[in-house]
Amino acid sequence: MAKHSKRKLRNNIVQQIEESFDLQRLNYRLRTKPVRNKSKLAGALAAFFVYGLGFAGGYYSWQHQLMDYEVFAKLVWVLMIPATVIGMFIWLLVSNRREYEIRQDIQSYIRDLEGSQGLLWRYTPILSELKPGELMCKTMMLASREGNYEKMSPEDYSQAVLNIYEMVKQSGRRQISSETAAEFMRNLEQP
Repeated sequence: MAKHSKRKLRNNIVQQIEESFDLQRLNYRLRTKPVRNKSKLAGALAAFFVYGLGFAGGYYSWQHQLMDYEVFAKLVWVLMIPATVIGMFIWLLVSNRREYEIRQDIQSYIRDLEGSQGLLWRYTPILSELKPGELMCKTMMLASREGNYEKMSPEDYSQAVLNIYEMVKQSGRRQISSETAAEFMRNLEQP
């Protein structure tokens, strides 16, 4: 009977998390995955374009005997460095530009969700029982308690929420005690 009630406590907490947070909207990694893949492609294409131009210019010079074979062979290898640097720069630039809208959407959602009283800090008792050493979640909970939005980066906040959700959902043998659940409910009732 006690095991059934502890399982019900866990299910109630999981349901509370699902009702409180839009987990799909907060999943930063999942939302930015297509953007990151397109950004890598843009960087690879930029590197290919730069290398192709340099190679074509060197090949033309070698064919018209403006440079000898050794200089052309060295040029082919040396061109890899600027092509790689430019490709990485384009990749980071495109990635940051495309992720900006997603970051702003999550940041505005966090501000609406947290409000003036905070929400994430209310899950502190659960975190303390299930995984007391989780530093990122503790940092986000402290920022939530203080109402300090500058400390809440969208990546870290979304990862903290998803970590808490997974901890509770997959707690398995390590059940949440009734005292912790009662403290959690008291936190939820606070203004």
